[in-house]
Formats: sequence, C-alpha cells, structure tokens
Amino acid sequence: MSIRSIALCVATITLLSVASGDATDNRLRIEVSPRISSAPAAVTIRAYVTPDSANRALQVVADSGTFYRSSLVPLDGANAALITETMFKGLPGGEYEVSVALVAANGGRTVDKREVKVTSSLVD
Repeated sequence: MSIRSIALCVATITLLSVASGDATDNRLRIEVSPRISSAPAAVTIRAYVTPDSANRALQVVADSGTFYRSSLVPLDGANAALITETMFKGLPGGEYEVSVALVAANGGRTVDKREVKVTSSLVD
C-alpha cells in the first residue's frame, strides 16, 4: 500500500468520525435576530432541533434581569419540525440572555444561548 493510499484512508476515517460526531453533538442550535435593536424590540428565535422520539418541548427564554419573557413549545418527538420559530415582541431596553432548552422525556435538557442588546434610546 502506498503512502498516498494510507493518507487517503486516514483522511476518510477522520472525516467520517467528525461527521458522525456532529450529528449527536448538535441536537439543538439557535439563531437570534436581530442581535442589536432599539426598544420596543421584536426578537426572532429559530431553534434547529435534530428529530428524536425523546424530544418533548422547547423552553424559550429572554431574560435581562429586569425583564423576563418565556414560552414553552411542545414537540412531537421524531415527528417535530426541524425548525421552530418563536418571536418575542415589545422587549424593553436591556441586555438579554436568550436561551432555548430542549427538554427530553427523561427530564434532561440541552441548552443553547445567545446575547441580545436592546437599546432604550439612540444614545445607548
């Protein structure tokens, strides 16, 4: 076996192991937009969820410490949509932690978070 063939085999095995690892590690990914806006803000949260029979719900939260909003979205396990979109309207000024928790049948949670800034005036 030539060195080129060995290198090709090693590269192929590496790529296959990385690809299979990504499928299980990324059960939940979120996108939040806009990341910066002015009050009162409308923030859209998109949750990308790998279908699984254990998936039960998404808990979506925006928390600035002085303002809190949440929503619980039920999921239909393996039959749930790949993308779930939630919008929080009327958020007042503040720096928010937006989080989405994927709740499993056994109570386990997978969480993804993003930061959002809502300015209360043009000077902020």
